[in-house]
Amino acid sequence: MEKSSTSHRSGYVAIVGRPNVGKSTLLNGLLGTKLSIVSFRPQTTRNRVMGIFNSDELQVVFLDTPGVHEARGLLNRRMVDQALSTLSDVDLVMLMIDPRSEADPEQDSVLLERIRSKGLPLILVINKVDLVEKPRLLPVIQAWDEAVSPLAIVPLSALKQQGLDPLMAVIAGQLSEGPAYFPKDQLSDVSERFVVSELIREKLFIQLDKELPYSLAVEIEEWEEARKKGDVTRIMARIWVERDSQKAIVIGRKGARIKEVGTAARLDVERLLGTRVFLKLTVGVKKDWTRKKSVVEGLGHFDTKGHS
Repeated sequence: MEKSSTSHRSGYVAIVGRPNVGKSTLLNGLLGTKLSIVSFRPQTTRNRVMGIFNSDELQVVFLDTPGVHEARGLLNRRMVDQALSTLSDVDLVMLMIDPRSEADPEQDSVLLERIRSKGLPLILVINKVDLVEKPRLLPVIQAWDEAVSPLAIVPLSALKQQGLDPLMAVIAGQLSEGPAYFPKDQLSDVSERFVVSELIREKLFIQLDKELPYSLAVEIEEWEEARKKGDVTRIMARIWVERDSQKAIVIGRKGARIKEVGTAARLDVERLLGTRVFLKLTVGVKKDWTRKKSVVEGLGHFDTKGHS
């Protein structure tokens, strides 16, 4: 732990809310880099992802969580458990909402009760305000203000990166003086392997229809680092599905779909690692893996601090 400074503030901040409200987009915007994957589909995020914001006077350890929803199935229940357990060790909660949804805080009763039971200070973040007319926005703000009594209400657009500076000012004002918990050049506690597997999974979400993306997992099987500048990092990743019929869909006609996924993912991975990358994707079948606890724990990456 670094030496404390009387002018330095620090703390842990959880980003919570329903699926698809823009939590991961917000985290990426605050950090200025792509750490959490995003897609237009709900429940894309499966894990708690840590992102660390650093400045000379401030360190904010953000915890991006899976969306809290009525979970059906083992995998979804594990995702919700991840979100709720994150509240055990934070200093501040950012509750994020989409004002286009019905203004009904009771739908979030489990999450709100957990926040109240911990006595956690709360900032209400209203995302996607650029998509809502002001007359429709005001009743939503009033309903949530009455339900959660937030310390502050911050309207913003995470996608357009509008309103992020005022949000950071509010967060900084709520955190106590304290040391940096992590080195100032550290961005996250997750491994590069995990981030790469998530980038591949993001491209699969974009490419595939209906329920299939929710039955996918990505496992990094081989990783050979570039030894010197100009060398290529070689990565072998396997995409796991639950049935043979899904395997054929992921591969696509004459391998076209998996090739497109690999090309898009490789570009993101090269930006992440700062090297040229050879990325090979294969597809395997683990029958009904989302229903088997031991497999879910492994392929679901619920321990994201593995070897990088």
